Amino acid sequence: SLVLTSEDEGSVVVYVLKDVSRSMQTPDGPGAATRIQVQQNLVDDAAMSLTKLGKDVEIRYRQYAETLHHPDAELTDQDAEFTSLSKTLDQLLQESSTDDVALVVMTGDGRQSAWGEHNESPVPFARLLGKKNSPVYTSVVGTSDVTSNGLDIAVTELDIPRDVFVRNVVPVKVRLTAKGADSRPLRVSVLLEDTSSDNRKQDSMLPVPGDSQTRPVHEFTCDGDSVDRMIDLQFVPQVAGEYKVAVEVKALDDEVRKTNNRIETLIRVRKGGIRVVYFDRLRPEAKWLKSITVSSRVQLDFQRLFTGTFAGRNQFDDSWFRPGNVDAFIIGDVPAAVFGRDRLEDIRFCCERGAGLMMTGGFQNFGNGDYHEHRLSQLFPVHMSGSTEQMTGPVPMRPTDTGLKHSVMQIAPLSVNSERWNELPPLKEATLLKPMEGSLAQVLARTQNGSPLLVAHETGRSRVMAFGGDTTWLWCVQRDWGAKAHQRFWRQAIFWLTKKKHDTDSRVWITAEPRALVPGQNVDLRFGSRDDQGLRITDAVYTVTVTKPDGTAHSVLASKDAGTSVATFSDVDQPGDYSARVQAVLDGQSHGSAVTRFLANARDPELDNPSADPDMMRELAHASGGVFLSPTQLLERLEHFATHGLPGRTLKRDRHVNLWDNWYSLLLFAGLMTFEWAVRKKSGLV
Repeated sequence: SLVLTSEDEGSVVVYVLKDVSRSMQTPDGPGAATRIQVQQNLVDDAAMSLTKLGKDVEIRYRQYAETLHHPDAELTDQDAEFTSLSKTLDQLLQESSTDDVALVVMTGDGRQSAWGEHNESPVPFARLLGKKNSPVYTSVVGTSDVTSNGLDIAVTELDIPRDVFVRNVVPVKVRLTAKGADSRPLRVSVLLEDTSSDNRKQDSMLPVPGDSQTRPVHEFTCDGDSVDRMIDLQFVPQVAGEYKVAVEVKALDDEVRKTNNRIETLIRVRKGGIRVVYFDRLRPEAKWLKSITVSSRVQLDFQRLFTGTFAGRNQFDDSWFRPGNVDAFIIGDVPAAVFGRDRLEDIRFCCERGAGLMMTGGFQNFGNGDYHEHRLSQLFPVHMSGSTEQMTGPVPMRPTDTGLKHSVMQIAPLSVNSERWNELPPLKEATLLKPMEGSLAQVLARTQNGSPLLVAHETGRSRVMAFGGDTTWLWCVQRDWGAKAHQRFWRQAIFWLTKKKHDTDSRVWITAEPRALVPGQNVDLRFGSRDDQGLRITDAVYTVTVTKPDGTAHSVLASKDAGTSVATFSDVDQPGDYSARVQAVLDGQSHGSAVTRFLANARDPELDNPSADPDMMRELAHASGGVFLSPTQLLERLEHFATHGLPGRTLKRDRHVNLWDNWYSLLLFAGLMTFEWAVRKKSGLV
């Protein structure tokens, strides 16, 4: 066979992509030139080499930001607001689907800063270009270090509980970054929405006042040109409701951007929060008792107290002793003298206004702590004399018949509750309690020999307990389920003391997730309803409406997801407060409605951090089979292509021709055979 080789140079396309997003206005080039100016000079220089590629090479210039645009398109500010490299490459693939693209030249700062579906990774699209033999040659314009270009302070990554309770401390954690602020003083503070009817429309935010239990303000001085730190703040909400909370760093006069100095979110402050103050010396019982704060509903403030010669070191928060600020007081193994007569009188006054009171066992309280000399002792359901006896040795704690029916003693399901109490380790020691004669006090627990161990009663508006034990922590370390029993006992005791066992919930509810987002993100709404007994209703019909910050209302289609009603709102296109309302209809009648809010922060991902991203441009080049080049190297490479041709443009085609597998060979063979037969016949050989 014969092999015939030919070379073919077909028509191809070369794309040149220019970044025209807002970050390209950053003046970090030579002589404070903007990136877009430096890029235009680069493209102009590259054009001289591109024109030498030949008449069979079509050069297509495109500009891109959030999407791909023709070079003569007049772009609005909205067109260049963000950068989406993924959307740009995706549209390039669609536009060139029928073309032979030999090369893609992509310049820009390499930053992807888009919202929602436009914020996909661009690398998979670069790989698709590589599969089409369309390599992307990238070159970065701009620097990845913009610290020297101006002062900028930003607060990000706000971490705050979504649901909190009235009068409980709310922890706030926020990330602060500062560039170019060396030796500058900064002030970070928590702001809370003013919910008065006149001010809410004005989006008024007020500073949170501070006291010894809160930390709504943090001040510090930057210790370098680039600062990145987490800041812990806290505040105490006083009124139930839904509130906007903001963390703000005070703007500096010469700051470049001030839109990123505040970050906001929404919290729901619920009724039913419990705040308890626990006074005790440092001992194991105090350590384990603090574990009951695992729920956001119960906040236990432990105040370590010194006795004897060190009593002068004790410090008290005066706000604890004001009626309404604390729901219950627990007094541990400390004498009355550490409080003083005035504070004990303040505790008694708070109890008369509804606060609960409990005293636990110990060697320096009850009668031994001289509490009998103060009017506070009149609230307790036990006798307090000049001395109180102590029970030593193992002291098993057993519920009485009354106790088995009382919520405080329910540490397990009713069927096994008594058995669980029998299995708990005994207390190490206990104070011997003597209930008041003729009172209505209830003895909820006794020792094995019948001595009262836990006595409770109601006096006026207060509930008071006397507990002889002080080593319940042994339950946590000697049984695998003991820690849960310990926590349940103490939490049930606190619920009883504070009369806050149950929360009140509305019949219709709705939640939004996330509650704080940025424009372009979707919001998932979940909602439902319950009957008067608190049971979930499954056959209600819901209507969901979302109102935007500009006042326009939008209906959202509701659906079912794993038994829960859900809806997705995808039109978050402006910063501000959004309101979501759900209306429930049951059996043709209105069952109620609920409203929640979510907010879109006025963040600017394009300019919050305009640093160039050379790593992204390098990854795009490698994924497509191209090369990441400096501007100078790019010009040299294009000049090389102009001289030696584009890579992969010339195609060699080999054509194999079989000599015997055709009609010409057959006819030639037949002719030769006929000629040979004729010669032989003429010679008389046939």
